[in-house]
Amino acid sequence: MGRLKGSLRFPGGVELRFATPADEAFLIDLFISSRPWLSWVDGEKDFIRALYEQQYTVTRSGQETVYPEHLDFVIETTGVAVGRLIVDLGYGDWRIAELHVAVAARGRGIGSNVIRGLQAAAGKCKLPLTLSTPIMGSNGYGIYSHLGFQVTAVTPPSLQMAWLPASHPQANPSEVAAAS
Repeated sequence: MGRLKGSLRFPGGVELRFATPADEAFLIDLFISSRPWLSWVDGEKDFIRALYEQQYTVTRSGQETVYPEHLDFVIETTGVAVGRLIVDLGYGDWRIAELHVAVAARGRGIGSNVIRGLQAAAGKCKLPLTLSTPIMGSNGYGIYSHLGFQVTAVTPPSLQMAWLPASHPQANPSEVAAAS
């Protein structure tokens, strides 16, 4: 199968393009910046870098196993790579497996604009968006709640969250119960 090409435009000047092998150095650096706690290990700089690279490889392998049909995107603004999105477009839901924005690009609404774009597309398909976010050490819960996600399960160390489009049968359970 050939490599997917093209890009998707989202609100706020955000664009998604398919990740390529040429993005590997950026993706590893993004992985490192999103997991500062790994650098707390007592060891030399080369050892810590090797640890990060090992964790990156294991994480990628795990995502490919759990989400074999996932799409891997680089997030760009004005042609500059600023983040990564991995999403699995399933039949029952669209799972946001990974969303990372580079530290230097945070606070500009980039991640929120990506989520809003996914919500618009998922809404047209009447599919929920699902994700997990850490219970502690992350501001993900507040951001996702602000974007309409609700906690569906607590599975320490993570919260499972979902956003349902207004057209989804479970979006308004009281209306569904009244119609029965």
